Amino acid sequence: MPPKAKSGDRAAPLSLRERNKLRTRQEMLQAALEVFAESGFGSATVENIASRAGASKVTLYTYFPQGREELFRELYEEINNELLEKASQIYAAEGDFAERVLALTEALLDVARRPLIGRFYSIDDPALDVALNPVRGHASRVWADLIAKDLAAARAKGTVTHAAPPHALAELLVGAMRSALSEVARDTTRTDDIIQAMQALVRGV
Repeated sequence: MPPKAKSGDRAAPLSLRERNKLRTRQEMLQAALEVFAESGFGSATVENIASRAGASKVTLYTYFPQGREELFRELYEEINNELLEKASQIYAAEGDFAERVLALTEALLDVARRPLIGRFYSIDDPALDVALNPVRGHASRVWADLIAKDLAAARAKGTVTHAAPPHALAELLVGAMRSALSEVARDTTRTDDIIQAMQALVRGV
């Protein structure tokens, strides 16, 4: 058995073959995103995605044995993980309850403003349920838990006086953020307006 890496050790550099495999995988994910944005999930076939990526159908199934469902699930979870990492940074830094909620809102709107990513992450299409149900709501649940705990702590300190159950209020705030995500992704609402509205909302808690 090889020795365990010691804390502080640098990860071994990837071999050329590993780098090529990683690049091919990312090219397929990007192709899936582009085909989805252009044609929707129904037309985002394995053949179309593989062709866009400059690969064969066999190669795509080598990387994603479950086909397009696995591709879209991984795309969605990549965004979830980005948002979870951002939330960890926000809650590790100094700030009050309202500041943290506003920072979360800004992080989600940053995703919404990315043309392909925003449209994909905000989509509510029953045809995607099979692919996305295992990962849909992952980041939202964690965010709601973080907000609820922060709200409970703020209430214990006396900096928040609202009597509403923390988790119920947290769920409503996350729901408002998700709604704002969809509006910004569809370019129907300005980001500044959303931030201003959220600021008014959380400062009133």
